Amino acid sequence: MSVPLFDVFQPNLIHGAERSSFDPAKRYAYVEHPTEGWRVFLRSCVFLHPFERSFHPQQFLVVKRTGSYATSATWEPPKGQMEGKDAKGKENVMQLLKENVQRETEEESHITEIKHLKHTGLVFQSQEKNYPPNTYFQYHIFQGFLAEDQIQQSFETFNWIKEHPKAFKRWKRDRREKDGVAWFDPKQTRLNPRWCPSIVALYLQHAKMTI
Repeated sequence: MSVPLFDVFQPNLIHGAERSSFDPAKRYAYVEHPTEGWRVFLRSCVFLHPFERSFHPQQFLVVKRTGSYATSATWEPPKGQMEGKDAKGKENVMQLLKENVQRETEEESHITEIKHLKHTGLVFQSQEKNYPPNTYFQYHIFQGFLAEDQIQQSFETFNWIKEHPKAFKRWKRDRREKDGVAWFDPKQTRLNPRWCPSIVALYLQHAKMTI
């Protein structure tokens, strides 16, 4: 039986946060339906393209997990889970998701300005193995564009990281999760197999239809 795509933007949902067994140090934000009982943890992902070049759906920025080989399948677009502290006292879910994806982009790819950031309308919904019944997560997929100075800023920061490993280790945890950046190449920047191939396929199919 297929599960419907739950509408996390509807009014009167319960907003909360809960620790995960995968990462008990943090509390992650969710919305829950008061009568139907489903719960959805909120996540976001963004596909960033060059602003001043011709648009090609497959030309988007990816970052790799710190400590992994460049040839390993650990590359992904900037993405992440919304933390409870970021959602506290706010109930505009779309605004929360936009703020979340901008924060993740800054932390993971060291980009501070995204042009024409928009929600694509695409949502990837699934479950983690440790979730209780009727509990899901959703990746809300965004698209944005980068000026050349932002692209340069990102690549130069990662070059600095390579040259200053000891200083990099002193950075805050959230800024140490990634240590490499590149333009996506299906052969050279192999995707993290956990959710990323499905998210990328969903986006590329959509993006090619809108050219």
